[in-house]
Amino acid sequence: MASAAAVQPDLPFALVEEILLRLDDAADLIRASAACASFRRLISDGCFLRRFRSLHRPPILGILAGTYQCYGGISFYPARPPHISAPAARALARAADLSISSLPGPTHYWRIHDVRDGRVLLSKRGASVIISLFVSESLVVYDPLHRHHVQIPPIPHDLLAAIGHADKWHEFDPFLIPAAAGGKDDLSFQVMCNVLFEHKVEAVLYSSVTEEWRGVASSSITSYKCIQFPCLVERSYARGCFYWVDYIETVMLVLDMREMKFSLIDLPAGSKHRHKTIVEVMEDRIGLLIVGENMLDLYSKTLPGIGAKDWRHDHTIRLSDDYEWSLTGGAVEGYGFLFGTPRYELEVWENSQEDKKEEPPSAHCFTVEFETLQVQELCVLKFDAHPHFLYASLPPPFATPSL
Repeated sequence: MASAAAVQPDLPFALVEEILLRLDDAADLIRASAACASFRRLISDGCFLRRFRSLHRPPILGILAGTYQCYGGISFYPARPPHISAPAARALARAADLSISSLPGPTHYWRIHDVRDGRVLLSKRGASVIISLFVSESLVVYDPLHRHHVQIPPIPHDLLAAIGHADKWHEFDPFLIPAAAGGKDDLSFQVMCNVLFEHKVEAVLYSSVTEEWRGVASSSITSYKCIQFPCLVERSYARGCFYWVDYIETVMLVLDMREMKFSLIDLPAGSKHRHKTIVEVMEDRIGLLIVGENMLDLYSKTLPGIGAKDWRHDHTIRLSDDYEWSLTGGAVEGYGFLFGTPRYELEVWENSQEDKKEEPPSAHCFTVEFETLQVQELCVLKFDAHPHFLYASLPPPFATPSL
């Protein structure tokens, strides 16, 4: 019997594209890309991916996490049933290198700094952050799906000197710029780094188009405690701005990407000593999620208001008493993210620390849908998984596909 391909005439290319654009599940899109070279070429095309993202929410695929231990490596925790993203997460886990094994050297050498648009920003573990990462070595932007990485050159000495190389600094804070904010095609990308001084913040930007670092923003903010220790801060992106929110502080640092200007915005008085993060809600507003004692409060405000009174309390969501709750930064297309550690397991583990017989409790990750206020479990992480980043969306390739 003749094959179906021999009997049936080929579908018009435009019709194939329209059919693939209407696939609701990202897992089906990944499977289709593996069917043949022409499908892979179409699905990997930047124009197709832009159209697909405009029609569908980015798939929430799971959590990519490092570990507190120095030699723990990197792990992917996929969305699991009954979450709607579970099939897509399974397909991605099979197709992509989410353990970062394709990068040179042992996987435990690599430290995650950020995850965005399906790409991962990493650096090598080891020596001093200042000397090793930004002077003698460099960052890497990695695409786990296409198993390709781009080496980022170190910040030049003359640029470091221009922004105050001799001054006392505390830390570097590198992160990825969202593809939509970069203003370029999907094949390009941008990396930003905040250089934190004692009384100021300097931002430098790397573009894959120019392959150069340049200074883009500066602020002589004297009260910048909201990002004094980036590893303890929730960094979020919403409405064209980056936000740094600290557990202790009631003020957050904001970087407007359109004007490349830093500013400080006051938070509601009830946010002090609470886990909180900025999220996207309505078109003209940003949201603030605050976790209390088994309660999740959602505030919102319009920009550019800067006072604590500009915030409006929108909703309170009751959370289960069975968990000790915290937040993980950021949001994706109407979703926020919570971590819950089972109280009973936590108490048993804390009481057994002297004999160390009990395994540490797991951390359960939940999604919060703002439209319905529904809380649903996404995946379960090991207790020492840190730092942890939401993995959502499929990465565009760094170069035009050759297949």
